[in-house]
Order: sequence, then C-alpha cells, then structure tokens
Amino acid sequence: MAAYALTRRAALAASLAALSAQSRSTWAADTIPVKVQGFGASVTVLPEMYARALGLFEQQGLATEYLPPVYNANAVMQALVQGSADIASTGGSAIIQAVQQGRRVKCVAAGMVGLELKVLLTKPGQEKIAKAGIGFGAPQLDRIRALRGLRLAAPGTGSTSDTAFRYGLKRAGIDPARDVTIQPMSDAASILAAARAGAVDALVGVSTGANAVAEAEGTVRRFIAFEDDDPIMQNYPTTIYAVSDQYLQKNAATVATFLKAMLAAKQAVRRGLTDAELATMKQKFFPDMADGVWASSHRMAQPMFKAALAPTRAQFDALLTINNAQADVPATVTFEQCFDPALATEIDKG
Repeated sequence: MAAYALTRRAALAASLAALSAQSRSTWAADTIPVKVQGFGASVTVLPEMYARALGLFEQQGLATEYLPPVYNANAVMQALVQGSADIASTGGSAIIQAVQQGRRVKCVAAGMVGLELKVLLTKPGQEKIAKAGIGFGAPQLDRIRALRGLRLAAPGTGSTSDTAFRYGLKRAGIDPARDVTIQPMSDAASILAAARAGAVDALVGVSTGANAVAEAEGTVRRFIAFEDDDPIMQNYPTTIYAVSDQYLQKNAATVATFLKAMLAAKQAVRRGLTDAELATMKQKFFPDMADGVWASSHRMAQPMFKAALAPTRAQFDALLTINNAQADVPATVTFEQCFDPALATEIDKG
C-alpha cells in the first residue's frame, strides 16, 4: 500500500508538471471535454459561477458542458456513478451517503466552507410564534424550540440543507419526524410560491435564491441562523467537487486542470469582485434578479470561500457528525474512503 501511495503521488506530480508546461495556445488547439453535474446557479458556488462567466475553464483548455441542474445532492452523485458526468458540483453530505452505500467516489476539493442555514418565518408563522410568546430577540435555543408544530418548506430530502436542518433540530431536542412538518420543495419557484401564498409557516435553507427574494420583498422575516452558535456548522463543507475513483485514476490531469481554474476563481472572490465582473455573472445566471438581492447574496457568500481548495479532516469530521446525528443508521466511512486531497493540496501551493 505504501508503494502504491508513493507511485500515485509521483503520478500526480507528473500530471501537475505537465499542466504547468502546457501553454494556453496549445490548450486552445486541443480542448478537453468535461461534463459537470451540479444543482444549478447559486452563490453557494460563487467561484464556479465566476469561472463559467469569465471564461476561466476555457483559459485552462477545458470545454465544460454543464448538464441540466439536479436539485438533490444524492441524484448529483448518482450521475458520477452512472458515468453521465465527469465531475460533480454538489452538497457536502452527498459524499458520506454515497460512500456508505458502496459507491467508489471521492471528494477532491472543497467549495464553500461554513454552512449558512436560516429559518425565515412567513406571515402565518410570525403570528404563531407571537402567540407562543417568543420574540425575534429570544435566545436561539428558545427560537428553535418554538418551531414545534410548524409547517416548514425545506430543500429536497437528503440534500445538504435538509441533513443539516434535521441535525440542528435534534441538537435542540426537537424530533424532526414528529415535532415539525417538513415539506420538501423540488425547486426555488415552488418555495417562493409557498411563501407568498402563506401555505407554509417558514422557509428553511440558505439565504439566497428564493429565500433571498422572499426576504427582500417582505414575504418572510429571518428568525434563526443555525450556524451562529455551532462550530460544527462553521467548519462544514457546504459544497464540494467530487469524481468517481475510476475517472480520477484515468483523468488526474483533467481533474487538476479543473481545480486550477477553481482556485483562480476562489482567489478572485477572496480579493473582491469588481462591478463589471458581478454584472457579467448576474447577466449570465440571474438576469431577472433584483440588483439589491444579487448584491446582498454575493456579499453574504464571499467570506465563506476563504478556506483552501484541499478538503481537510476537520471538514470530514463535520460532515460525519451532522450526518450521523440524524441518520437512522450511522455512517462508518473514513476520511480516506471519502476524501482525496492530493491534487488540490498541490494546486493550493501554486
């Protein structure tokens, strides 16, 4: 096993050296096709949107084909297993579940680190909370416990936000299966429609997309931010990049090229995006979004891309903790089974 590891590290080093030696003109003459499966445009993948809108993948010689988005982390991972996608841009929880099920996939890079998870009350929800005598300034634990009996619109079952929400409820002593009614929503339009109609008491998820629109127009009011008092959520890899073991073994150089573009995009986000860059991204992904919503969304997300590209053991521990806190059968997977940081570690070094 030690000999294999040394051989593999040598192969990775050779791949990275080859990448550095290639010129952009050479790449342009011989682009590499890559199919990417993700869950769609969202500021949780802000650097990825930057790379797509500003042409960073093309600059590295990649012809990226983004498959139709799938609003479920498990389904995104399934695309890797089936071979219909080369790289998955997905929620962190998916890697734990996939490997536990015996699928040979690896997380090769971290995207957004720090799980930003909110509960936003609709008008009916605000009325119920007021009758219970719980104010918006009450201690967070009291606010979480006040969710008992409410109907909540949430992301798809098994998604990162769904998994973390159930963990957060259990941490506060609430049984997600009995104390609240969780209504999974398949897309942002459904979530926004339910909020506007008052069909649910609250929205659960990140404060972007449909939730940001609902909050900006006054349809909902922010009530809980789970991450405020939870170091596990603060270290949670909200988005990751994953590949199958087979693809990684055969296409390490291609994966490295993709990650080089992602590192450049992350660095751009960290230094602060210009008005022109933001306008280009908005035009490509959110042309109909109100300028104020787009501005507040990207400002919220920017601090959560400070972490290095390489996934860490602490991030794995956060994933496993949240997964096992709400799983009927706890996962028994290891860091080595789920994460392969070798390529990203070398790329982070520059």
